[in-house]
Amino acid sequence: MPASSNIYEKIVVDSLDRNKTDLNDISQQIWKKPEEKFAEKFAHGLLTDFLEKRGFAVTRAYKEVETAFRAEFQSANYKQGEDPTIAVLCEYDALPEIGHACGHNLIAEAGIATGLALQDLLKNATVANDKDRIEGRVVVMGTPAEEGGGGKVMLINEGAFKDIDFAMMVHPWGHNDLEPVVLGIDRCVVEYHGKAAHASCGPWEGVNALDAAVAVYQNVAMYRQQMKPNWRVHGIIVNGGAKPNIIPDLTVSNYYIRAQTQTDLACLKERILSIFSAAAKATGCTMKVEWEPNPYAGMMHSSTMSQLYKKFSAADDVVFPDQVPSFSGSTDMGNVSLEVPSIHPGFFIGKPFMIHTRDFEKLAGSPEAQKYTLVAAKSMALTCVELFTKPEVRDQARKEFEEKKKLFAG
Repeated sequence: MPASSNIYEKIVVDSLDRNKTDLNDISQQIWKKPEEKFAEKFAHGLLTDFLEKRGFAVTRAYKEVETAFRAEFQSANYKQGEDPTIAVLCEYDALPEIGHACGHNLIAEAGIATGLALQDLLKNATVANDKDRIEGRVVVMGTPAEEGGGGKVMLINEGAFKDIDFAMMVHPWGHNDLEPVVLGIDRCVVEYHGKAAHASCGPWEGVNALDAAVAVYQNVAMYRQQMKPNWRVHGIIVNGGAKPNIIPDLTVSNYYIRAQTQTDLACLKERILSIFSAAAKATGCTMKVEWEPNPYAGMMHSSTMSQLYKKFSAADDVVFPDQVPSFSGSTDMGNVSLEVPSIHPGFFIGKPFMIHTRDFEKLAGSPEAQKYTLVAAKSMALTCVELFTKPEVRDQARKEFEEKKKLFAG
């Protein structure tokens, strides 16, 4: 970073301090009105109206995803294809029954806060020398339906990241985690079709679809001994038959298959499909497998970017432990990380609560969470400054991305 790095940091800090009341108000409004995936109309309107009033060029219902948006601001001399474009992602969907127990109101706040700080930097209003001007573009992208809807996957499929060079977001957590283990996930519904018969008078006339479903469940359980540490398979039987005295002619099961890399996920998926097929063959049933659209990829972290984030966080006394509990959940930010160099750090918000709990939901709406959210936003903004001002950092991040992707995605 040029000698004026202290000027850049002052602009970021001043921006966060000047806007902290408005930022907290945004977070609180979203927290108090939780909306589930693809129904985030209030949050969408709140965020887009705010950004538009602040001078961002806003596209609502971005890429025809009704509750997605794109808000951008660029420096006066920005040249597309020459100067970098950085996307800061917001999430704002809630969970059924327990509201913002994943803290997406804080993710939205952090994304908006970072966008405002970068807007102030890109105005170059206090820069005395041309060599210290920052040229580039910031895109605050609203990505709905992270909780199972795959909003980011839909946006990727529509080309939303084609003009993005780097992407980032942060996630509230029960501890600080610089590069959380995020697993890719494929979800499926498995049906077995057999033949009904009276279970006492003529069971030999039947073909038992429940036997097939149980065989799958048991064989998956036996296979777990050979699974790699970051592989997960979990399933339930949602329809096991009508009555005990009827041989079931239909069963329905749901299975989630997870692994960290796309290469491993493909391997695990192939093995699970063989278990499904074996159960059909063994019982004489027919089988139907339907995979849900928009599967999530594992997170391929840009260590170049995450180490910058760590450096700036350390200046505010944030400590990232060497050993933390493996997250092992899934998010569609993983798909973004296979498009452009990306980071997704987890940040502590005051108490070591697990996400998706009522305790975490309360914490995400507490005044205590605010200060941690602004520190995370500051670290993101300063990481972006490094990317804007140092071509060698951008080159390093891109090189790392290409090398990692060969192993990660196959």
